[in-house]
Amino acid sequence: MAVAFQVAGVFYETTVELSQVGGNTVGDIVEYLHRVDPDFHRLAIDADGQPIISMFGAWQRRPFTGRAGIQYPAGFYELSQTFTGPMANSYIIWEYCLSDENSVRQPPQAALPYTKAQVQDGWSIHWRLVTVLNGPGTLSPRPTVRGPKRVAP
Repeated sequence: MAVAFQVAGVFYETTVELSQVGGNTVGDIVEYLHRVDPDFHRLAIDADGQPIISMFGAWQRRPFTGRAGIQYPAGFYELSQTFTGPMANSYIIWEYCLSDENSVRQPPQAALPYTKAQVQDGWSIHWRLVTVLNGPGTLSPRPTVRGPKRVAP
């Protein structure tokens, strides 16, 4: 069996024979693909001794059609995380999701750093870029509802 691996937004999908990876964590698979697939790129940075993914990229050697039917030209597609998101008090980070062979999400594993989360044959790994608030967001002021004025007798 194999592990399905996908990175949303850079149009990268592949399957990996877990027996060839030399480990069974999400991080082992990312590093394996980085070594063996010249079309797959990743940058990781050190955050207090823990690596975190900073960028994923993929070379698309030929024009292709995305899932929504949109035509894309050949080229290098990349997305990076940032700590200065488009909204106040937000940042954009890479998040991975794991699903088992029955497409059931595996939240206990996904709560672990990607270098420690273990994957089994038949599972799938899906990376996506998400926006996270790191503090209160900027909301519009709530309208105040006022009842009728009370007139003193």
